Amino acid sequence: MKLQQLQAFVAAAHHRSLRAAARELGVTQPAVTHTIRELESALNAELMVRSVRGIELTACGLALLPRAEQLLGDMRRTVEAVEQVKGELAGKVSVGTMPSIALTALPHAVSKFRRAMPLVNLHLEEVTIPDAVARLRNGALDIAAIHHVQALDSDLVQAPLYSTQFVVAMRAGHPLANVTRLHELLDAEWIVTVGADHFPHSVMMAMFNAHGLPVPKRLVRAPSSFAVTLGLVSQTDVIGCFTRPLAQMVAPLGIRIAQIEEALPNYDLSIISRRDLLPTPAVLQFVSCLQEATRERMVAAE
Repeated sequence: MKLQQLQAFVAAAHHRSLRAAARELGVTQPAVTHTIRELESALNAELMVRSVRGIELTACGLALLPRAEQLLGDMRRTVEAVEQVKGELAGKVSVGTMPSIALTALPHAVSKFRRAMPLVNLHLEEVTIPDAVARLRNGALDIAAIHHVQALDSDLVQAPLYSTQFVVAMRAGHPLANVTRLHELLDAEWIVTVGADHFPHSVMMAMFNAHGLPVPKRLVRAPSSFAVTLGLVSQTDVIGCFTRPLAQMVAPLGIRIAQIEEALPNYDLSIISRRDLLPTPAVLQFVSCLQEATRERMVAAE
């Protein structure tokens, strides 16, 4: 397999169009078609077929795509690592994260990183844990700064970043603002930010189970949508669970922390990466900046 063959295949797979792939690569459509046919010949397998919807990947194509993405990403990182060691501080760092970090430590980490490496491109996105794992594996992300994963597969590695406390949050002036016991909140409406598959392992479930209480029956579900959560908790009587630093960050929107007497769960955050992927100097620099910013901002919030 050659680099140009993998590039043509991945571009066509992403766009589901040979014409769009040709535009991205700056070549003609026949050239893309010829290059992909060379790859199919080298692998002795059909990778894609034409359909009314454009290009469709075969089973072999679907098997190749994440590995081709990973190979291209690793090649890019290899070149960038050499350039950065030479002092050419360019390249790219791709980070997946979640609101608990994005709204607290991340802005300060980016500021620190920019002072050290102003020319490196940053790609930042909010991800769920399944998305983060998939995108780490295919090379789309260098690291993910997210919730600690209890049963992490052996091809990934995680380093602890921070442990914080969860709190119950509600709007200022909420009818239940003065309650101090969890059982007094059972009839309230709560917002759930994880999908149904992950709810049994959620912080909310752990919080009520730990004190022998049933989960509230009135639930609003907004999987992976912090904007929806923030809007409802700040402007309605819906109650939510936030990390303490995050609740303190959004307090100007009228959100208050309930003074619950029971002990509430901790929330562990980690930096996850591929075990077999050597980080570039720029990635190492960003991790260092994130760790420093986390210590400064989140510890202060406690």
